[in-house]
Amino acid sequence: MTFWNWRRSPGALATQGSAAIALAPELAAIEIYTADSRIVGWIAPQGKRITDLLTTQDELRLWRPSPGPLDDTTMPAASGASSGASSGAVAGDNGEWQSLPTSQVVLAMPPEWRASRQLRLHRRLRRAALIAGPFNVTGNIHLHPGVEIGLHLVRNQAFVPLTDAYILHNGEPSFEHVVSVVIVNSAHIAQIVPLVSLA
Repeated sequence: MTFWNWRRSPGALATQGSAAIALAPELAAIEIYTADSRIVGWIAPQGKRITDLLTTQDELRLWRPSPGPLDDTTMPAASGASSGASSGAVAGDNGEWQSLPTSQVVLAMPPEWRASRQLRLHRRLRRAALIAGPFNVTGNIHLHPGVEIGLHLVRNQAFVPLTDAYILHNGEPSFEHVVSVVIVNSAHIAQIVPLVSLA
């Protein structure tokens, strides 16, 4: 049994069949890491920040998710999520959504898009390093005034976004990624420390 468990979700009519295809222009690609799998799929953010979606929902709804090995860097085939069947995933029919419990998400790389001005958060940046499950992550944390980096920070936030991030997988196979934004599940963070900036 894998660490994560896909379930068919009884989504609204607007997210099934031909109605889901009508939503296609609003879908955005997302890359997710659980403890033992990389999942690429599409989400319908509906103008919300991905951090807010992860924080406020128990499940993340994904269009045509494609689970694969942790060190895979390719995009899934256009035919759908057939590769997930051997990994314990329930492969959806064309037009079907799947749900992933947000508790299973260790890291999420949101789509490359700039939030509208109303959604942007203006905070001070501090470089930090953290350990989340089998990953070491280094990046910029955006802090409220008066808040410092430490485990108290992750106790107050369900998901912590980092920008200009470097990700290293410590397990087998080892690999690394450099991403513009990564969102880390606080429940998986074992250690977080501030880094001294030399600039």
